[in-house]
Amino acid sequence: MLLIGVLPLVIPDSLYRDRLVSRLEKRLHDPVQIGSSGIEYAPRPALVMRDVVIRDPATVKIDKISVPISFHNLLHWGREIRGVVIENGQFSPRFAMQLPEKLRPEADQPRLTQIELKQSSMPLGNGSLGPIDATLRFGSDGQLAELQAGDESGRLDFHVQPKGEQFAVTLTASGYTLPFGHPVRFDRLLLKGLAGPDGVDIEDIRGDLYGGIVTGRAKLGWQSDSWTLAGTLRTNGIQAEPFSQVFSEVTHVSGRLSGESNFAYKASNYRQLFEQPGIDAQLRVTDGMLHNFDLITPLKSVQPTTYARGGQTRFDTLAAHLVVRGRQVQINDANLASGKFNAHGQMTIQPDQRLHGVIAARLSGSAINVANRITAGGVLKSPALSTTSANRPQPQAVNLTAEDIPAEAAAQ
Repeated sequence: MLLIGVLPLVIPDSLYRDRLVSRLEKRLHDPVQIGSSGIEYAPRPALVMRDVVIRDPATVKIDKISVPISFHNLLHWGREIRGVVIENGQFSPRFAMQLPEKLRPEADQPRLTQIELKQSSMPLGNGSLGPIDATLRFGSDGQLAELQAGDESGRLDFHVQPKGEQFAVTLTASGYTLPFGHPVRFDRLLLKGLAGPDGVDIEDIRGDLYGGIVTGRAKLGWQSDSWTLAGTLRTNGIQAEPFSQVFSEVTHVSGRLSGESNFAYKASNYRQLFEQPGIDAQLRVTDGMLHNFDLITPLKSVQPTTYARGGQTRFDTLAAHLVVRGRQVQINDANLASGKFNAHGQMTIQPDQRLHGVIAARLSGSAINVANRITAGGVLKSPALSTTSANRPQPQAVNLTAEDIPAEAAAQ
């Protein structure tokens, strides 16, 4: 260690810097500019280059590159370099896609074994991806083998490997909460796809979620002024209660959930990508219960009445078409069946959580045969159910049309 500490004092840093710049330019086939360079001793001796620009600031801009002055690097100078660290780097997508070719070693160039990226990012459209910490690993032949990134907890692992002119991308996560505006938490999530200059084709989505499984595929794209994410998900056997409680702890559904949904998100940058969702889903829940939503009691009314109360409605099956546009949710063609009781209707949940809907409920049996029209109002956590007609021993069919729901609630 004493030798390492003394060498920088007797060997001019320009010798290191000039040779490194020359080799960098030769390997990258781009001009390299360095704002300043020198020797730093803490936390270990290293040649440090600051304010590094490759080609131009829009292509690559790096705050700091550190090359350790170690026994290995000194003894293998010109043949192999270990321990390179890049801090606060900004890499254009085009340059990142060219990395496997640019970092490919030639006969007279040193072999890289590993590069640590700290707080690095990639400008995309009006935003940027990152900053992230990652590791570039190289194979025994000196060619780039993979980029690996993760979080400090070890729950998120991200791998990128060169595959022809594209990159194979794999994301695995455990105990991970997706950034979809609501804290939907996966026990395990696996994403696989191919990345190119304009986006990622996520060919395989598999997840364990609330006791069930999720599968599907999606396409993530980025252009100069927009980000898009669209795809299809299929669910099977999910416990509906913990899933629906993510959206409302009071008014929710229990049972087993299955279904299929198409989704589309669009924004000017990825940080805002999930703020305006577009979701169309066909859902089915079996052997469950509506919590805080009693549809039986209004059937007992012999005159118009408003029930501002909770309660429960048990069911064998509940099927509905769910439409989400931004912060507004529509539940269309909802059908609930529970033995001799059944109900069908539609409802809108406004961005302020207010409810607007109409439901036709019927209870049929040997001793009783009643039906009623129920108007849903109030807010999601405190629904108000109003009857508009008395019990009818011989009920006529109750037809629901678009006019049954206020115009402002039916708007998407």
